[in-house]
Amino acid sequence: MKSKPKKILIIGVGSMGISHFNSFINSKSDYDIYLCDKKINQLKKNIKNLIIKKKLHFLSKVPKNQKFDLAIISTNSKERLKVLKDLLKFNLVKNLILEKFLFNKIDNYSQCESILKSKKINNINVNSWGNYIFKQLNFKLNGNFIASYYLRKNGLGSSLIHISDLFSSLIKNENFDISALNLIKIKSKRRKDYNEMTGRIVLKSKIGLLKIHDTSKTKYHTLKIKDERNSFVLQLNNKKKCYFFKNKKLIKTFNFPFAKNTTEKIFLKFIDNKTKIKNDFNNYNNISLLSKKIIFFIKSKFKNFNLT
Repeated sequence: MKSKPKKILIIGVGSMGISHFNSFINSKSDYDIYLCDKKINQLKKNIKNLIIKKKLHFLSKVPKNQKFDLAIISTNSKERLKVLKDLLKFNLVKNLILEKFLFNKIDNYSQCESILKSKKINNINVNSWGNYIFKQLNFKLNGNFIASYYLRKNGLGSSLIHISDLFSSLIKNENFDISALNLIKIKSKRRKDYNEMTGRIVLKSKIGLLKIHDTSKTKYHTLKIKDERNSFVLQLNNKKKCYFFKNKKLIKTFNFPFAKNTTEKIFLKFIDNKTKIKNDFNNYNNISLLSKKIIFFIKSKFKNFNLT
């Protein structure tokens, strides 16, 4: 007997929501997909022009009295907590993926954790690619290290959680401090009522130092690491690919983890009882700790700063 299609709910169908959606639409497997967004009518028109064989449902409000195998909340950070409350109050969710930046208010985290503890959710993960990238590299550092990270100008704020996630993986989740030089608050070009930063940020732990530079000269993100024996260079999203060099020799190439290529794979690992690899997207607890660290740092520098 053929099993029922897994039910997928995506709340917030902007660019990131669409990327998650594409991961399931491009799959050969059958899914029952629910798309929820305040502007769902326009989205519905656009999607109906596509040839899609999956079963689709369009919602303008968070559904009630439903059971979902996976829910993805890809709203902006201001709406995320309310959406999470509404979703889990009226529905049963087996697995959950949250977009970042999680929340801009510290008290939102304790509220979120209280809600999550009261619900039986198998996996709660966050779409942050730092941990995923580190797992693909599969290398060990020799002794202390110094690193530099170069990214495009005016994207420091939105990229900081990913870079912090990557740095945390490098130092095996040990504690680290954040400091800054010539940091300037600017308006986000992508989203109204949100902010960005430009300048330099330094992440420092007992075993390593990472200097983050935003510059208009780079075409893609680049991480350079030097430990006591070797030098490494990682190019991220260079024409949708990642290239990893050791002592100037290319040793690995892999696809950049866009949600459209990874979300379904993560979900299949969630529901496969045999696999032990279920944390390609970082788990909520790790990203929550990093997010709160970033909030405290930003509050020490600026007032009324909102990350997307």
